[in-house]
Amino acid sequence: MKRTVGIIAAFLLLALSGSLVAQETDAEWFWNKPIESIRWDGLKKANKSELDSLLRNYVGSPFTPELWLEMQAKLYELDWFETIEPQAIALDETKLRLALLFVVKEKPSVLSVRLSGNSGLRSSEILAVISSKAGDIYNESKANLDDMAIKKLYLEKGYPDAEVSHQIVPSSDPSLLVLNFDLKEGGQVALRSIRFSGNTSISERTLKSQMSLKEAALFQSGAFQEAKLNESKLAIIDYYQSKGYVDAKIIDVFKEYEKEDDSGKNWLILTIAVSEGKQWKFGGISFNGNDIFEESRLRDLVSLKEGAILNYKRLVQDKQKIDNLYYESGYIYNQIAMTENRNEAEGSIAYRISIVERDRAHIESLSFKGNEKTKNFVLAREVPLEEGDIFSQTKIIEGLRNLYNLQYFSNVEPQFYQGSAENLMDLVVNVEEMSTADIQFGVTLTGLGSKDSFPVSGFVKWNDRNLGGMGRNLAVNLTLSPSEQKIETSFSEGWLFGKRISRGFSFGFSHSSETTGQDIIAPIFTDEDIPDPFTSLVSGSGQWSGSLSSIPDQYLMPYENWDFSLGFNLGYTQKYRFGDLGVAGGVSSGLDMIQYDDTKYRPYEAEFRSTNGQWLLTDRIYGRFYLNNLDYWYNPSSGYYAGQRLTLTGVLPIERQHYLKSETKLEAYHTLFKIPLSETWNFKWVLMAHTGFQSLFGQPWYPFKVTKDWISLDGTFNARGWDELYGAKGVMLWENSLELRMPIVEQMLWLDLFVDAGAMKTETGMLDMTLATPAAIPNTGFSSLGWSNMAFSTGAGLRFTIPQFPFRFYFVKRFSFDGVNIDWKTKGWDFDFVLSITQPLY
Repeated sequence: MKRTVGIIAAFLLLALSGSLVAQETDAEWFWNKPIESIRWDGLKKANKSELDSLLRNYVGSPFTPELWLEMQAKLYELDWFETIEPQAIALDETKLRLALLFVVKEKPSVLSVRLSGNSGLRSSEILAVISSKAGDIYNESKANLDDMAIKKLYLEKGYPDAEVSHQIVPSSDPSLLVLNFDLKEGGQVALRSIRFSGNTSISERTLKSQMSLKEAALFQSGAFQEAKLNESKLAIIDYYQSKGYVDAKIIDVFKEYEKEDDSGKNWLILTIAVSEGKQWKFGGISFNGNDIFEESRLRDLVSLKEGAILNYKRLVQDKQKIDNLYYESGYIYNQIAMTENRNEAEGSIAYRISIVERDRAHIESLSFKGNEKTKNFVLAREVPLEEGDIFSQTKIIEGLRNLYNLQYFSNVEPQFYQGSAENLMDLVVNVEEMSTADIQFGVTLTGLGSKDSFPVSGFVKWNDRNLGGMGRNLAVNLTLSPSEQKIETSFSEGWLFGKRISRGFSFGFSHSSETTGQDIIAPIFTDEDIPDPFTSLVSGSGQWSGSLSSIPDQYLMPYENWDFSLGFNLGYTQKYRFGDLGVAGGVSSGLDMIQYDDTKYRPYEAEFRSTNGQWLLTDRIYGRFYLNNLDYWYNPSSGYYAGQRLTLTGVLPIERQHYLKSETKLEAYHTLFKIPLSETWNFKWVLMAHTGFQSLFGQPWYPFKVTKDWISLDGTFNARGWDELYGAKGVMLWENSLELRMPIVEQMLWLDLFVDAGAMKTETGMLDMTLATPAAIPNTGFSSLGWSNMAFSTGAGLRFTIPQFPFRFYFVKRFSFDGVNIDWKTKGWDFDFVLSITQPLY
């Protein structure tokens, strides 16, 4: 009543006394002038984007008393404002154009939401189902709906007598209030047994298996939920109808209660009475009214065969395919009805699908709500629809997936509204922004006990994936420690000239104190790179495996490494039905130098000895292509990815290294099952299979030369746990992984079970992983790959799926296999701990 009086009063003031503030003495100059813009004053918590969207269609219309009353009603309908004072502003001296300014006073906002009286359900579980949040403008209608949502939750959890109410508690600030929900839970009802009557064709056990409502058992609470009973009744009917009993129905449900005096628990015995009816056969299908699509095309969508047992559930699904065919082509306003014709004598039912075809629907407007930081054009370019386009469900789904993959939003939901004409539609995409700016600090104690080292090191990493809301990425990484000083910065964006043309720049400087092996003890090598205390690369007690990690600490020498780098990349992505096909290339140039005291040390590598204190140039040119059909690239649950990259290192003859590097990657994901157990959590398993192959080989115009860019199984990102292989001078490797993934908190934390397997070849030959210390077998290659060449590991761990914390923690057991026996490298109940970081796919 108060709102209605306010609207009427505002209209009377407007029409009779010219209450709209004008810049001239003529109080009614603004009537019938076109509205050029709408402005706001006094907004604090109210969403400006939502308000603009609400009144967007009025911009450009002549301002009339009827139009004003309609706008005023819409604003009061939001229930956000105590008062709304309109003002008309002339945009030029002619007063032919006007801007409307709404000066508003918002209603109090919610300081906090509190619960009282709940013991059976967790507060977090209850708060998850209500829409009123701290910071929202208080809305009594929304609070009433929250009462109903909490009541529904209690019913679902088996509390049929639960009572919910809310109270408003004032705070010291009159613009803020506390919303308190008072809960009286009552007793919980558990389901003791489920019985059936009237079922002669289908067993009780089979019918129970169709129900989501379950009896109490060892791992089943048996909480009675009225909503699940209704779901179960529908599931039973669906099952009967899938077996040809299209007339099956549930006559009644009888409830018998028992109460335990000791525990006070209420038990329920359900008896479900069914009427099965007659089993029918499928008598065929016909169509009429279809001019757009030929009957043969529609008939191909029907999988049932004439004369077979009528699976009504599948027939409905087939009819939905026909609906979707029209829907996907933009004919969303068609009427498609299915009627039946029974032949009692033959026991069959024939169906006729009648279609009333109408014009295609078009997108009249595309708008976004909730994006306070991200610019509208950044969202709009990810949705492959524009105003005037034919409605397409596939393109809308693609656009939503693109928006999720930006990693800017925690939630993306579309809403559809009728446009200004019958075949027009307004599409509004609602988004909830999450933080895209990350800053990480780290402090570590190092070098304790050493008088020559400073014991504190640290790093700072800052990254904004959506810089200025423009869809650009800027990152800065600074590391300061006794052994490493590094600064890296990069900039990239994924669009250029309105196309999916990506570009990026990077710059880096680093200085690190490192160690390597030396050769100062006889025998002294000049033609071979063999560190002390080893004497051979081939065989014997002094054989060296080729891995730096196998060199004892007392034989290592220190050196300093300096590195400058500058890079640029450019790429293009084209979207197809089978996935995103992308090509990219880039160049980088760097200067690096190693430095050591040659009066004290003699590195085992001839390259180190000949380049001490010299700045060396390293140029790289790379190209790659990929096919990405993953649903979500950061945490996929279905689809596949294939990528190939080729890098040329060493362009000029004066450079330190000359080689080509090939990197191939294949990944596939499949959701094995997905069972909704609550409104916020699904029990599901995702299977991931990965394989990758890398190789170094010579350029056609320069001899093969590698001094530092060897490849190896690193024990962190592949062959998890085998860190002893890191640093080996590999020229070829094959690494594989098989994972089972289960969400703990789907948007944040997952449990992973995995098995890894990897093999590596050095210049000498393939590594034998069955040896106590893996070593190369001379003159062997991947053509002779056997079980003994594979480094296996298995384990489990936690994987965070948020970009701000991209870490993985695994407990791993390593083993090798000689074709007969398994040799556990991680003994007994010991585990290797692996800390890894989620790597981008490309």
